Amino acid sequence: MRQPYVLIHPARPSHQIPLHQACNAQGLFNVRVTLDLADLDTCLARQPRADLLILEHAVSDGLAVLERACNTRAVLFVGHASAGSPNLATEARRRGLWVLADLPWPLPVGRWHRALKRIQTVTSPTHAH
Repeated sequence: MRQPYVLIHPARPSHQIPLHQACNAQGLFNVRVTLDLADLDTCLARQPRADLLILEHAVSDGLAVLERACNTRAVLFVGHASAGSPNLATEARRRGLWVLADLPWPLPVGRWHRALKRIQTVTSPTHAH
């Protein structure tokens, strides 16, 4: 089975390790944490395209990231939208992106596992595209 390619674009550096470890615990090891918007652009330009982009609602460049997210198969959101900020999951759906899940922080383990299993299923070679 092909390993899904996952990008994490965190809002808080303190969330990088827990998000990465949560992916690894699910058996996802082709995971990259982006440093900034330029690094994200570089990762999104690579082939094969990213299967999953994990974003925090609190990311400061959220709308700019959504502009680029069309280069990914799916987007997963964690946390909550800040007061006065757009809900990025709602905005992603409005733009036609596949929102794999919209999860609160800290991560609800069962919902996290189910969401990541779904992306592993669609990237398996036996899945019809």
